[in-house]
Amino acid sequence: MRLSHRREKQDRRTHAARSHATAILCVASLAGCGPPVRDIAVPSQSEASDAPTRYDDRPWATVVRENVKDNLADYGHLAAHSQPLHDYLAILASIGPTQAPSAFPLPEDRVCYYINAYNAAVVAAVLAADVPDTVHDVTSGSIDRRFRVTVDGRPRTPADLERLAIEASDLDMRVVFALCDGAMGSAPLSNQPFRPAGLDDRLRELAEQAMDNAHMVTIDHERQFLMLSTTLSTRRDEFIQFYMRKTGAREATMLNVLLHFAGPVRRQWLNTAVGYAERMLPFDRRLNRWVRPEK
Repeated sequence: MRLSHRREKQDRRTHAARSHATAILCVASLAGCGPPVRDIAVPSQSEASDAPTRYDDRPWATVVRENVKDNLADYGHLAAHSQPLHDYLAILASIGPTQAPSAFPLPEDRVCYYINAYNAAVVAAVLAADVPDTVHDVTSGSIDRRFRVTVDGRPRTPADLERLAIEASDLDMRVVFALCDGAMGSAPLSNQPFRPAGLDDRLRELAEQAMDNAHMVTIDHERQFLMLSTTLSTRRDEFIQFYMRKTGAREATMLNVLLHFAGPVRRQWLNTAVGYAERMLPFDRRLNRWVRPEK
């Protein structure tokens, strides 16, 4: 009986170890346990001489200038006029900080590259998914993990590019306010590309605007809750660490972070939530699709 009991315990430990290993593999491999990852092909150039030889974000500037309206994306127009997007994806595919390091000598150069690449990859993924109603489907997963584009010589998901953008910024968490994952509840898509000159000022403005966005932060005075977006809630520790590095504070709360980001008027409003418990806002997964207003 003792031997049988010992063997049964060993079998349970072996099964648990295998289950744990399987779970690790599922997390580590997007294609392994979840829906397969689709590669978005960039239309090939007709001749080798046509291949991009230097980085140029002007095609992306055309995309956002012509298709971002009221902080939303006109995917219908973009699908019918997709050549600038294809041109930019072709540039991203072969040119980047790894393939052409001399073109990205400063951290700001690399941060802007990855921010623009992320936003372009999400837009391309939305088109590849036939412009769905939501960026996150229960069965097929989120847009930013289901599609890959070739960036800097390697296939990458938008989620990969988000990580690279944050790392290139030395963990400046304001970068997440520049990354649009296609959801109404996330950061809006900018109508201009991100460029190194004045990047810090632009990130500061985006953080301030995020504090004014009810999808990002709101207060429930009746229940005494400080309501935070999924972006802020899931990265809470990273935001607090960024705030402490920036200010030299030895300890902080998420409210300290929000007050640091907010403008004067919003700061007064946030101070009414001192002592409130934090709760996560419901995430609005609807696609950030611009629809022509009815006359």
